[in-house]
Amino acid sequence: MVKRIYFFATKNDMIYVLSKLEQQLSYEIKYIQCGKTDQRIFSTAEEIPGLGTLKEKHGEISFLIMRKDDEVKTNAFGQIYQGENVCSLEFNPSGISEDGTGLIHGMFAIMDNNEISGELFKIVKRIMKAECKKSGGWYIGKEAEELYGKLRFICIGLNEPELYDFKIEN
Repeated sequence: MVKRIYFFATKNDMIYVLSKLEQQLSYEIKYIQCGKTDQRIFSTAEEIPGLGTLKEKHGEISFLIMRKDDEVKTNAFGQIYQGENVCSLEFNPSGISEDGTGLIHGMFAIMDNNEISGELFKIVKRIMKAECKKSGGWYIGKEAEELYGKLRFICIGLNEPELYDFKIEN
């Protein structure tokens, strides 16, 4: 069963939420970049280079959040994806577009509601509910909320018509 949390957040918003996740777990976690063969692993969200910026669309970069001691499995091409690592939480960061005109949405997702991924998802959702504004099923970080009306809130990609941008419901 796939579960997702959609959000708009700045670098500081994401570091705040993920730091709270790191603190609330009884084990250490790691962030592994998806789609790569070289296993780029980070111990904290703060270590992720370029966090909070994207070129032009959602899903340009993705990470798996896993227990630090769990083995990372790869597909037949040696790439890392959630399908081979179901005891994980996928994290697609939100970010300000390269041209500075939009905030592109991010997502947390699980493919399988096993004990580990279910716990990670549940904790992130609880943190998001406590720390973010919710509008139409989307979460908006505190810093991101201040950017609403100043930047486009992009749901698909920078080149899509503004008609498809996110609008906060009152």
